[in-house]
Amino acid sequence: MRSSFRLSGVMAFVCGLCAFAFAQGPQLSAERSLAGFSYKELVENAAPDAKGLPLIIALHWSGSSPEEFAGYVSGNKLPVRILLLKGRYAHPRGGNSFYVTKPVRYYDMSADEKLANLNKEATALSAFIKAAAKQYKPRQKPIITGASQGGDLSYAIAMLYPRLIAASFPMLATFDERILPKYLPRQAPPIYVLHGTADKIVPLSTAEGHVKALKCVGYTIDLKSYDGIGHDISEGMKADLLAEIAAVLSPANK
Repeated sequence: MRSSFRLSGVMAFVCGLCAFAFAQGPQLSAERSLAGFSYKELVENAAPDAKGLPLIIALHWSGSSPEEFAGYVSGNKLPVRILLLKGRYAHPRGGNSFYVTKPVRYYDMSADEKLANLNKEATALSAFIKAAAKQYKPRQKPIITGASQGGDLSYAIAMLYPRLIAASFPMLATFDERILPKYLPRQAPPIYVLHGTADKIVPLSTAEGHVKALKCVGYTIDLKSYDGIGHDISEGMKADLLAEIAAVLSPANK
């Protein structure tokens, strides 16, 4: 009876530790800096100092953080290194933004001002991707993914700096179609779009229009839609994201 009590106590303690670890979510590195961005690193299925790991650049939505977004891009089955960037601008309600928030908020700018800001942020992000590839030396080009404004920039990199990445995974995202290239760039990456049918911020019809426009240029692009999902990432969307990333990273595709 006493032994059973002790065993039960040990089991309860172990289960408590497991529950605590689960509640804490993915274990990220301390904040680091590179090429003008702060970021946190998450290595899955490998040692943190492993060489040549596939590199995923992950961009959160407005008012979010690397810690929050980690829950939506972690759980990969293959060895990967995920760099979770922090938006460079403080959001007035907390968290950060990849677009300027003051003195004039990006979303309050004119269309031309937004376009100039998008180009500026994409250029800054391209410098980070180059620096990260040089520092971490992945075996193949990095992958980029993001949600909402992070997805906007994932689109932008695929069009403005296509040679830097192996694939782009925009979620809940849009872009100014004036950045569309006239002709298919050399080494244009495939684009995998994930979008909810009930998104009121970026309607599905907008995403469908983007896909059509990119196909006309010659991009390989796929759109997956999720019934009843608004401007949010569902479990099904996350599962498809991880599955598609795994397919891109598969040895058969190298």
